[in-house]
This record gives sequence, structure tokens and C-alpha cells, in this order.
Amino acid sequence: MSVSLLPTRNARPSAATATIGLDLTGLGVSGATDGFSADLPVEKADLARLASYTRSAHRGGVSFVSLGEQFRLRSDRVVRRDSWLDPVVAARRISPHAAAGLVPSVPVRGADLSLVAGELAQISATGGAWAGLQVSDHNGDTDALARTLSGVTGTLPRRAGAPKAARPRVCVPVSTESEVEVAGSFADVVRIREQDLEWARELRYAVRAAARAAGRENVRVLVDLHAVISADRASAEARAELVADIDGEDAPWRDALSAVGTPGDVADLIQTWVQAGAADGFVVLPGSLPADVVGLLRGVLPELRARGLVAEETVANAPTAQRPAARPAADGQGAGVGAARRRTTTGARPGGQLAAVPVA
Repeated sequence: MSVSLLPTRNARPSAATATIGLDLTGLGVSGATDGFSADLPVEKADLARLASYTRSAHRGGVSFVSLGEQFRLRSDRVVRRDSWLDPVVAARRISPHAAAGLVPSVPVRGADLSLVAGELAQISATGGAWAGLQVSDHNGDTDALARTLSGVTGTLPRRAGAPKAARPRVCVPVSTESEVEVAGSFADVVRIREQDLEWARELRYAVRAAARAAGRENVRVLVDLHAVISADRASAEARAELVADIDGEDAPWRDALSAVGTPGDVADLIQTWVQAGAADGFVVLPGSLPADVVGLLRGVLPELRARGLVAEETVANAPTAQRPAARPAADGQGAGVGAARRRTTTGARPGGQLAAVPVA
């Protein structure tokens, strides 16, 4: 049986709209204390601040907030064997204040998948929040990814009298051809880190073709976007240089597409890539906090909305990609995700909260 490589004409939307995510990994504790945590006081992440940024982002039109593998709740992670679970625990704890997606990432390989499933199942959906799970470093290993996803979704607990917990939406980073088929088969959201528009478009087309071959639709391909936003371009460029000097060659947005300038400049870049078919949206990695989150919410998103590139209504309930029946899991469920292939943290700096939010 052959599979069409082209979508139907009526499946094409009348106007291109962009999905916008926001990476807030940088609101975890700093990794600068590696090797010194035994001597220095334990630093703890400010979850009230994280909840405040998340709620403001969702209300501003951001579809989901991402917490990468490097997010840590405490700086004593050297002696904590379960520190890999920190992004999921943080997402669960701030979920009552969320109004859209929370997408933590964990190194599932060798981890306890039942713990991941248990935390994701507790993410509150009362305000429209939904849970996602980013998996990376799979190296195109379809069987390992299948075991990982089956291990999480197959162990979602169910409370007495409560409906079955929803399957977490799956986010898969893609950079090579071998990973395209995996993403097309399993992902609801695909993240790519690419500066070349034409190659990003080829990756997006390949992912969507792989998804159709697997009998799935509505897979969104998002590009990582490092953003430095100011009222004028000269100020943005000066601050971008300062941020680059501070973070050096190991900046968490290394190799990501960069947008430096006014809200209009950033909106122009997003519009160009979306209308060229190179992206269905972007995951914004702010250069600094709170400046670039404020610039995104008060400048870029209203500009995109005025251009018809972001829907007026919330994008929290964006459709999940349709998938065929789950593949049988291979023996064991220990395979999964190791350390991230590429860092996806933000370059957060100390700054004030957008709003005061108590966190239980």
C-alpha cells in the first residue's frame, strides 16, 4: 500500500498561524555551582517566580512553557540521585497557576518511568493546563523511544471516580535525517535548532511526510529562537553583545536562530519563516529575564496578533496529533532519554516577578 507524500488541498489552512512556546529552564538554580555544592549553601529555585512567569506567558498567548533537562530545583544535585525528575516536579507544582501547556524534559534512560507518569498525571487541568513530555537524545532509536513513551503513558495512575489521565503530548527534538521518522511516528511537537531557513523547511516537510506515512496529522514543527528585544535595535544589539560575553561559547542557545531588535523586527522574522513553510512556530529562549519575556508578551505577541499570525483566542487547547494504535513495548522499560543532545535552557538573569503568585 502506498502512502501519499502530499497533503490534501483542503487540509491546508487558509492562513498560516504560529505556535509560540517559551523556554524558562533558566529559572532553575544556576549550574555555576557544579563541583562546589558540598561547600556552598544550598540554593533553591524560586517556584513562585516560575509560576508567575508561566501564568503571565499563558495569559499573553504562549501555548506552552518548556523546562529542559538542566532545570534544577536545588543546587545540591550532585548528591541527589533523583535530580533528573526536577523539571517534572516543578511543572506539577506550578500547574494550578497554569492556563496552557507545561512541557518538562527528563533523561528517561535508567530513570523510574512510573515516577514520571505519576507526576504528569497530577498536573492540574482545572485552568486549562495540559501536560507534555520532551524526549531527546534518542539518536533515531525507534524502539527505545517507543518503550519510553509506552512506559510513561501506560503507567498513568487513575484516581477512583476520576476520568483516565490524558496522554502527555510528546515533544521530540530533531536535527538529523535518522530522527525524522521517529519524530513523525511519535511527536505532537517537533523542535529543531536551525539557522538556515531553507534547511529548516526541508526538515519540516520531511517530518510532516513521515507523520502522514504513519497515519498522523497536526504535527507542529517549532524552531528554537534566541530573542533579545528592546524598544530600538541599537539597544537590543548592545544587550545581546553583553549577554553573549557573559555566557560565552557554552550559551544555552548556541546554534539557535537569533532575533535581535525591536518587537517588529522579531515579528518580521517569525512571519518570514512561517509564511515560507520553514516553521509552524517558535520556542523562544529569552536572552535575559525579565526584559525579553516582557518584550515577547507586550511587544512581539500583540504584533503577531495584529498581523493575524497568532489566534485571538488561547492556543492552550491546540489539537494533539492523531496517532495509530500504540506499538507494543519491547521487553523492559528502562530505555529512554539520556543527557540532552543540545542544551535548551534560557539565559535567565536575576529579575523581578511579573506577578506575585503563591505556590503550594
